[in-house]
Amino acid sequence: MLVIPVIDIKDGKCVRVLHGLDKETHFYCDSPVNVAKLFRRENFKAIHITDLDGAIYGEMRNYPVIKEITRAVDIPIQLGGGIRDFDTAKKMINELGVYRIVLGTAAINNPEMVERITNEFSPSKLVVCIDEKLNNVVTDGWINYADITPLEFAKQLESFNVKRIIYQDVTRVGNFTGPYLERLLELANNTKLKITAAGGIGNYSHLKALVELSNPNIDSVMISRSLYENKFPCQAIWRDLEKADTTLELPKVKK
Repeated sequence: MLVIPVIDIKDGKCVRVLHGLDKETHFYCDSPVNVAKLFRRENFKAIHITDLDGAIYGEMRNYPVIKEITRAVDIPIQLGGGIRDFDTAKKMINELGVYRIVLGTAAINNPEMVERITNEFSPSKLVVCIDEKLNNVVTDGWINYADITPLEFAKQLESFNVKRIIYQDVTRVGNFTGPYLERLLELANNTKLKITAAGGIGNYSHLKALVELSNPNIDSVMISRSLYENKFPCQAIWRDLEKADTTLELPKVKK
């Protein structure tokens, strides 16, 4: 089970989302670049970056800092948020050199773009994020319902030659309630897609539950808030970051 740390960027800063992309966010660090370097030092094999402003407003707004991250680390970068047209996708792949791009809303609204990316680059350069709320795919920063179930959408993506998806129940994002195991199995058992689980990972037991599904299609997991709040006892990340960044605001621990 490959563990992929997440860096969410809003207004150029590293944050964590709660309850909705346009609602509550927790500030963690002024420098997403420093966070990326620390994840690399902790020996993570890949990093996922989300331009939250891009996800909300439909255009990438944190390009300079994302570019700086891609130049600062030597591991694959997976990038999403605000990639709504082919020219932007091409720029992220060719100019930034990201390993693969993530589409969400664009994959619903512009399926021709999905086919063009897989044809002109390769399926390995694209992953589609399926964001669910109440068995309905949501778009535009989780605001609008697409009137299609996650499984229906997943099967549609297969027909477009998509090979990998990210799946998350957005009601679980940032609240440590665990991944939606039943839906993950439904998607894995009814498609041939490779699946990255996301949303709700709060501790080691949640990772163990994913592994115990014993489904080879569910091969990776994205983790965000629980890493930033030291939910795993092996972490040394924030001790290092405190030394490197005096602007860091760590969450207060209740005694």
